[in-house]
Amino acid sequence: MRPLLLLTLCAGMGTAENWRPVDPSEIAQKTPRVEPGADAEAIFWDVKVEDDASGGDLRLTLNHYIRIKIFSEHGKEQYAKVEIEQFGKRRIADIAGRTIKADGTIIELKKDGIFDRELVRAKGAKVRGKTFTLPNVEVGDIIEYRYREYRDNELASYMRLYFQRDIPMWNVTYHVKPLNIPWAPFTMRSMSFAFQPQPFKKEPDGYFATSMSNMPAFRQEAYMPPEDQLRAWMLIYYEEDKKLDPEKYWKELGKTDFAKFKQLTSADSQVKRTAAELVTGIDKPVNKLAALDLFCRTKIVNASSSASHLTAEQRKTIKENHSPGDTLKQKAGWSMDIDYLFAALANAAGFEARMARIPDRSDTFFDRRRPSWYFIDNFSVAVKVDDQWLFYDPTSRFLEQGMLRWQEEGEPALIADPKEGFWTNTQHLEPPRTLRRHRGTFKLLDNGTLEGAVEYMYTGHAGRGYKLEYGEMSAAQQEEDWKKSLKDRLSTAEISAFEMKNLDDAMLPLIVKHEVTVPGYATRTGKRILLQPAFFQRNIGPRFTATTRKWDIYFDYGWREDDEVTIDIPDGWELDDPVSPQSTDIQNMGEYKVKVLKTKDGRKLIYQRQFEWGRNMNLLLPVKAYENVKKIFDFVQEQDGYTISLKAAANVP
Repeated sequence: MRPLLLLTLCAGMGTAENWRPVDPSEIAQKTPRVEPGADAEAIFWDVKVEDDASGGDLRLTLNHYIRIKIFSEHGKEQYAKVEIEQFGKRRIADIAGRTIKADGTIIELKKDGIFDRELVRAKGAKVRGKTFTLPNVEVGDIIEYRYREYRDNELASYMRLYFQRDIPMWNVTYHVKPLNIPWAPFTMRSMSFAFQPQPFKKEPDGYFATSMSNMPAFRQEAYMPPEDQLRAWMLIYYEEDKKLDPEKYWKELGKTDFAKFKQLTSADSQVKRTAAELVTGIDKPVNKLAALDLFCRTKIVNASSSASHLTAEQRKTIKENHSPGDTLKQKAGWSMDIDYLFAALANAAGFEARMARIPDRSDTFFDRRRPSWYFIDNFSVAVKVDDQWLFYDPTSRFLEQGMLRWQEEGEPALIADPKEGFWTNTQHLEPPRTLRRHRGTFKLLDNGTLEGAVEYMYTGHAGRGYKLEYGEMSAAQQEEDWKKSLKDRLSTAEISAFEMKNLDDAMLPLIVKHEVTVPGYATRTGKRILLQPAFFQRNIGPRFTATTRKWDIYFDYGWREDDEVTIDIPDGWELDDPVSPQSTDIQNMGEYKVKVLKTKDGRKLIYQRQFEWGRNMNLLLPVKAYENVKKIFDFVQEQDGYTISLKAAANVP
């Protein structure tokens, strides 16, 4: 880590610059330059980043300018239409665009072709944004557009500058103009990730620029580490210009945290009385802490959570809490207020409770060699139980007893301490705690229709995921979404008597029940019926499809699947002696066990399946293990596709 530049006072950007001249070689380019076979490439992606404090108000302005060469029809479809997200107080303005034809003709984007619309993202999430389509784009054309982004009351501090995107780039440049406050001891600094950047060079008007050339597109793969662990990007931020020793930095940060949070986690007389009442009659320490955790979840309104269903006006009525006693008295607070209250209650109940910082492994993998609080800014409460530190998060929704969000499991945590901060790892759930249990009781008709009742039960991270997803839906939406997911797999399926239970209870598993009819589930061929007993895995595609891979393999958490399917055989038909598909032990990762049985009278088929993966937090596997990992999941899929034969009695037509 090194100083990037001294702070300099900046003025506004002024009017938008003119279009850059187009080099004839850009028009003449017929094939991709960076990646053979690319559908399009960015000739340049240029961003000006300006911090401004004129008049005492902070403002961050970003000027984006992108020029793209189109090489295929798919490239035209992918890049001719542009969507720019606009959220919060951020504003998009000064949009301009144009298409440059192969003969040099230029077609400008008209102002009435720019729309303010709702943009649909993953899982139906919607955000506001600007959208436009560059005019009359054809293969071989160049398209370019620019726009300005305003962020009021923001600075480019702890801002990520991406040097890899979803398109190959001939050149990507960032021009950064930081603040200049002569009396402040801060400079803008930078950290780079997954690449070695060019040094910043001074430019006119207080800007400093860095560029990279021939940057390949960043492409996702199934079950890979977080994107920002892999692609090239740079973090810019303001910090005092001094060299930091990582080990000393973390110790000092933990000591500073202890002093900061000591009073905020102290118990007054009311907190002490409440703690005593809550743990009276409870023997086991973990059960005492579970009672305190449940109280904070259910009796204190969390103003930070959408689940509280508070209106903006109701949130305004919540007073600022200066102590756990205030939070307890008001029975409401923001997330950190509730963390402090839980810590105070635990301290009052005779435990040793401290605030702790935990990184988020869904973002990047934490590296202690990078001394910055930015990478470890999530807080939980560490409580010492039998000489072991356990971590509690009383504000995140749907956490079972002893559970953290998967993003914080098995991570190094910095515990606050009066002498010096120290590290220990957070707990994690072993696969059986994240259970996906499926039960099905069916009757098979001689025409191949399968009908019956099913029950799904989910615990741990799987249960929490479903509760977060379905908790924001109406009952009708829940049923419709579940029905769609089933029909995506079994197109003829029809469900009825749908029921979803325990959606709002963190301590109970999510349970879904319904009746189902699937015409044509089994295949009748003359005197035989072919039946796949693994109902819950039917038509699920392979988890890994590529023959080769670039990135390591990464799973968010371990899990266990437990299935049992019972099928009544139609009259006049009988099972051939079932031969079970193969089981396998997956060494220290898990296991796959399967059995196919029939009752003594031969009238019922019983299918039992267990699959476990990710034991002992074995979630990150090197890319060289991909072939073996793919073989394992392909093997499981092959066994799940096992088909059993029923034969007709002599009198069946």
